[in-house]
Amino acid sequence: MTAMTEVKQPNFLMMKRVWIAIALPIVIFYFSGVKGLVQLAIVWVFASIMLLMFAYKKFRIKKWNASTKDNFNNNNDGIWSHEFGPTWMKIDENKGLIHLKEENKQKSYPFSAVKEWRYNLTTNMQRTGTQRELDRKHNFHESGFFITVDDIQHPEWRVMFFPTSGDFNSQEGSRNTEIQLKRWMQVFDNIINKN
Repeated sequence: MTAMTEVKQPNFLMMKRVWIAIALPIVIFYFSGVKGLVQLAIVWVFASIMLLMFAYKKFRIKKWNASTKDNFNNNNDGIWSHEFGPTWMKIDENKGLIHLKEENKQKSYPFSAVKEWRYNLTTNMQRTGTQRELDRKHNFHESGFFITVDDIQHPEWRVMFFPTSGDFNSQEGSRNTEIQLKRWMQVFDNIINKN
């Protein structure tokens, strides 16, 4: 497998909506002066706030898109890894170990301790508004790559995934996440099953 291209980190101040929100009062001032700026204050303040809110939402998604880090044996050193948020997994082919981290717990296991791996991708793209935001959080927390190991204290580990393009509950983002998860299923099938 080849290395995945790194997603460029976004810059909030370079987003079009931010520039429009800043330009709006300047344009009003230029054409109407201070009096026009004051008279239209409610309109341009509301419009600017809405533009900034939408820009921030888009910025957050782009930031999360850029936060996924994958290594598919890029240096031919037998190391395969995925990292997103407070979770990561690293497969060391040479040592026959898998290293897992989820939130504040971290542990390493020999390949022989890995019993099963699967993924779950829950999305709901039909709803809108507040319910869609609640669904998005629920779906994100239900989704991921799950690794079952021979460990009474920590029998199952969840590694988080997020699309490298698109939103989690969008068609593009859902498909992107599914492809990532299927790649890791194949990595586990090829490496863990081989040993």
